[in-house]
Amino acid sequence: MREITIGKNEAGQKLKKFCFYYFKGVPQSFTFKMLRKKNILLNDKKANGDEMLIEGDRVQLYFSEETLDSLRKEATAKQLPKLSDYPWFTKDRVLYEDDDMLILDKPFGVLTQKATAKDSSVNDGVLAYLLDEGSVTPESLDTFRPSVCNRLDRNTSGIIAASKSKQGARELTKLFRETDGRTTQKIYLTVVHGDCNLKGHFDRLNYVKSRNGNQAFVWMRGARRPKDTLRYGEPEQIWTEMYPLAYQKEKDITLMLCRLHTGKSHQIRVTMQHYGFPVAGDPKYGDPVRNARLDPGLSGQILHAYQLRLPNGEVVRSRIPERILKYFPDAEKKALERIKKITQG
Repeated sequence: MREITIGKNEAGQKLKKFCFYYFKGVPQSFTFKMLRKKNILLNDKKANGDEMLIEGDRVQLYFSEETLDSLRKEATAKQLPKLSDYPWFTKDRVLYEDDDMLILDKPFGVLTQKATAKDSSVNDGVLAYLLDEGSVTPESLDTFRPSVCNRLDRNTSGIIAASKSKQGARELTKLFRETDGRTTQKIYLTVVHGDCNLKGHFDRLNYVKSRNGNQAFVWMRGARRPKDTLRYGEPEQIWTEMYPLAYQKEKDITLMLCRLHTGKSHQIRVTMQHYGFPVAGDPKYGDPVRNARLDPGLSGQILHAYQLRLPNGEVVRSRIPERILKYFPDAEKKALERIKKITQG
């Protein structure tokens, strides 16, 4: 028999949902069968699965250890990531941390989540860091696994948020769904080609994404959709505020500040392409001729998640990367001046 004491990460959910997660990979009907047969008890009493768990409750699982191990699909301690495997995850990358969430400054070139088994990802780096710090244990991963709550493309740098608890996951999920830019202040910096004069609020654009999620574009009503590449259904709307901060005539590039009101994949990159000012370095939506002219060695879009307002009202800012500062050394000063104007106006 194995007994599990409910902690804050497990509380606030029904017993059956807890069991579904604990026996991940096993049909849900198994949980109901075991509840009926009294192989799963709550506080030593028969349960039907609809009971709401509170901190301190005890769940008894009347199985042999061998049976439990064969049923469960969770990673073993030997498979858990080690912080030494993530040299980019240095202490100064942590911008904010409390009991429920962790805010990081993601470097350029690192995946948010693995694409292949050999990839290094922020998601695994977060888990390795929390294990190393003792914030989570291999045992606590049985019922809750910390993970990132917003995704940045490999070549987009800056703020990325991860939950350390279910409460943190709920707060961050709500935060990234918010459409009030004044409240959430999801602010990015980017460098675009051309003398961009876009300033302030713009009409919401119709956004369509390919079936595999790897390509998106702005669809103008009445235009034909490419065959076999786009998913069916009505386009979704995206909304971005844009402000030019500085223009460098010699390179013909503009430093832009963008505040998101929606959060779709490649939103800023698609929006800037639509208005004729593609993001510098962008291999998918950009201009390869102008990219090569700016820097023959330029790889990946110059796009940086700069500022985020947390649910507790605290504002977190990341370091502006060298990829931006090499063209605009006073980028931080310009960004802070503009942020002050748009958040107070």
